[in-house]
Amino acid sequence: MAKEQNLSLTPSKISGSCGRLMCCLKYEQEAYEEKLSRLPKVGAIVKTEDGEGTVEAVEILKEIVKVKIVEKDDIKFKKYDAKNIKIIKDAEVTDDEEGESEDLKELEKMEELDKEEMNN
Repeated sequence: MAKEQNLSLTPSKISGSCGRLMCCLKYEQEAYEEKLSRLPKVGAIVKTEDGEGTVEAVEILKEIVKVKIVEKDDIKFKKYDAKNIKIIKDAEVTDDEEGESEDLKELEKMEELDKEEMNN
């Protein structure tokens, strides 16, 4: 969850003002998943009004996609509204994305430990 929301995975940095791991991440997760389903992954090939390019970054909440367009000897980076681009080929799942589930499991374990400490 923290990784999808572009947050640090360091427990001290994802602790809320209450001192516990941010349970608010769970409440926001559904919105992030819904937006991510409409957005291309980094590395995807997309068609824009300026030609074909590769997705370099995605601003999830704003639904903005930064695209790298290569024309002859010229390389341009430009941001586009996600609804104004067409995905030609989405990026493949990377090992990093597969590792997200391991990070999620670790975060859940840490939350369980935090709950146990609060109950004792």
